[in-house]
Parts: sequence; C-alpha cells; structure tokens
Amino acid sequence: MVHCAAPRPAVPPRSGRLARLLAICLPLLLSACASTRVIDSEVRSFASSVAPQSQASFRFDRLPSQQSTDPQEQSVQEQLEAMATSALAGIGLRPEVLQPTYLVQVNASVEMVARTLLLPRPGLGGMWGFRQAPSSGVGMPYLPHLPYLMEPPWSRYGVHILLRHAASQQVVFESSAQHVGPWSDTANVMPAVLRAALRSYPSADPKGHTLRVEIGPRGLVDLP
Repeated sequence: MVHCAAPRPAVPPRSGRLARLLAICLPLLLSACASTRVIDSEVRSFASSVAPQSQASFRFDRLPSQQSTDPQEQSVQEQLEAMATSALAGIGLRPEVLQPTYLVQVNASVEMVARTLLLPRPGLGGMWGFRQAPSSGVGMPYLPHLPYLMEPPWSRYGVHILLRHAASQQVVFESSAQHVGPWSDTANVMPAVLRAALRSYPSADPKGHTLRVEIGPRGLVDLP
C-alpha cells in the first residue's frame, strides 16, 4: 500500500492539460496497477448561507472553455463528467436535464511534477538527500560539485466543483481537491480525487484537510 500525500491545498485548476493526459492514460486503464492504493487528497470546501440539499438533482453547466468543437476535447469533457456523475451519485445527487435543482461546474487538470535526487547531500540524517522541485518546470538550482540524478516525475491531480442553485443562480457549495503522487493512470486516480472533493457534502470545511480514498478490488472506499 502506498500513501501519496498532497503538499498544499488545491486551487481551481486549468483544464487545458487534462485532455492530453486523459488521452494518454485512459488506454492504460485495463493494464493499470491492480494492487490496493490509498490516494490522499488535500481538500477545501465552502457552503453559502443556503444549506445544500443531500437529495437533489443536477445538470452539468459547461464553462466557455469546456465548450470546444474539437471531438477529442468533447470526449475528454464527457469522460470527466461521467466520473463526476459517479461521485455526485455517492452523495445522493442524480442527473436531471429538464428541471435540475443544481447546475454543476466541474473542472480538472493533470500536471507533471519534476523531481530531482541530489548526490551526495551530507547532513545529520545521512549522506543521501531528496529534493523535490518547487514547480512542474525543469529548471534546477545550480550547486557546484553535486551531480544530479533525475527521478521519474510525479503527477499532480486537481479538481474544482461548483454547485449553483438553478433557479436563483446562487452558489451553494464549492470544493477543491488536489493529489500529488507517482500514479499516472488518470482514469483510476481522478475518480478518487473527485470523491474526496465531495466527501464532506452537504457540510463544508474551508480549512485544508487530507482525505483518503482507497482504490482496490472493492472499488473506491473512503478511509478515516
């Protein structure tokens, strides 16, 4: 079992890179690692003065950036919404096209995070040290006489979900979640991050906290 912890709270992610990552990773779904994994997501959620309903209907409301005429991008958005539909069903919300209670906006991104191993790095803990780059760029600080060995990059998954009351257009619930880890099988990991983002619904917790979802033979399972 591997625990993959997110380093900081999520922010509303960009969806531009999601298309490329899903296009690459979705064919790997059947061959993805079958062992049990625990996906740790850093989550923040917010609610308005109008309490969200635990049993209600919804319809997806696509942002302008999600209304592409490109068939591949449309397919990716549909796949994301299918994942979100399963996560929303887990909190008691059902799809309804004609007269939904809520309009749901869902946005997601997958980015690569560069990692660098420095050799050697003397210190109290020993002669070996690990250094994670502060961003997804490939730049590295220059330290003379220290060779660099590049580690395989990790993936940063981010989701942002917004529920708006269809009649009043008032936002009733908002949540963001982020996970950083070694797993690149987006079709398996993204549903776990979406599930974590909605786990507190209909309550909210604006303080960043870590939620764990197990991926395994039983499907997705919430962990303490």
